[in-house]
Amino acid sequence: MRIAILGNSGSGKSTLAKRLADRFGVPLLYLDTVNFESGWVERDAEEKVRDVARFMENEDWVIEGNYLKLLLDERLDRADAIIILDYGRWVCISGALRRWLRHRGTVRESMSNGCVERLDLGFLRWVAFGQFSGGRADELRAIADRYPEKSHLFRTRRELESFLESFL
Repeated sequence: MRIAILGNSGSGKSTLAKRLADRFGVPLLYLDTVNFESGWVERDAEEKVRDVARFMENEDWVIEGNYLKLLLDERLDRADAIIILDYGRWVCISGALRRWLRHRGTVRESMSNGCVERLDLGFLRWVAFGQFSGGRADELRAIADRYPEKSHLFRTRRELESFLESFL
């Protein structure tokens, strides 16, 4: 089973990825761990792509994250299931705030070592406005349209939970 999870910041992608990887007993890759090194420094582009390509050699996997330049087309082509969390602005803002409250001052599992959880005005702006502008929602929906046989797009947590009851 190969599962790609996409969606907005604060939507719960990492939590869902962990849940699915544990349930199916498959390796899990959080793309934030590939993108950043300690101190929130972005890693070399070629190294990141190599790491993702190497991980995708596993027979089964869950890969969580958007990162268009990290072999998105290859991930989507190889995935058996694509889960897209297309939640609204307020759900994502509350998710990001809850995550910060739960992990502030620590490094969460879905982040690289040395990347201490933080919440600053720039990130809050991104969660509230940036990710909802520029056609990003259309891009997520276009992925679902491009892979209709294996895509599952959810606009609410209730829709996702209902799906998971049958999927798990």
